[in-house]
Amino acid sequence: MDKVTLAIRVLLGLMMVVFGLNKFLDFMPPLDISGDGGTLIGIYFTSGFMKIIGTIEVVFGAALLLGKYVPLALTFLIAILFNATIFHLLHDLPNIGPAIGALLMGLFLVYAHKVRFISLLSA
Repeated sequence: MDKVTLAIRVLLGLMMVVFGLNKFLDFMPPLDISGDGGTLIGIYFTSGFMKIIGTIEVVFGAALLLGKYVPLALTFLIAILFNATIFHLLHDLPNIGPAIGALLMGLFLVYAHKVRFISLLSA
């Protein structure tokens, strides 16, 4: 289980760093999202909101890669991944796969570190 957890942590960390850097460097082609979703993502980019998200993805993706502050990193990243999944579910269903995959990896890591999240999940 430890090797699987390590592999998923590194893979998710790499994904977050790459997708976060893309918000600054634009090295991947943008998704063609029409309608309300396109308008919304346009507002996110022109307002600077996506730069904030990109910064969080790079910082906490690097934390996952380094194995430092993993529960804190997961707390921030799960929120972003959940919102990305909801966005794609509502506005860009054909491209939802990577969002769901990343969210599932994040949730797996939360489960793998469940002892560290026990107080957060208590009523």
